[in-house]
Amino acid sequence: MALPTVTTIRLGPKGPIRVGAELRLSGDSFIACHIYTDHPPILQVEDEHVSVSVSPRDPRHVTADDVAQAQRLADALAAYIAELDKHVIAPGKSEGVAA
Repeated sequence: MALPTVTTIRLGPKGPIRVGAELRLSGDSFIACHIYTDHPPILQVEDEHVSVSVSPRDPRHVTADDVAQAQRLADALAAYIAELDKHVIAPGKSEGVAA
């Protein structure tokens, strides 16, 4: 059963409001890296009613830390892809059935 993309808002009596998004990517999801000549790129992911953009904190002053954070994101994405690839269901096999 496919799960939907969801957004949650959590209110706590002593803490700040927290917003969470669970993106369940599909063929209809929009994923792009917008590249500009006059400021840093913006990574954008959209699915259903959720949109997430990733960019440096200060687009006028990109730092080595910004690049390091982007590299951490790329490393995590590479690990996600590698693990996801291990779980691909072969054509003709049913989900949850041992081979």
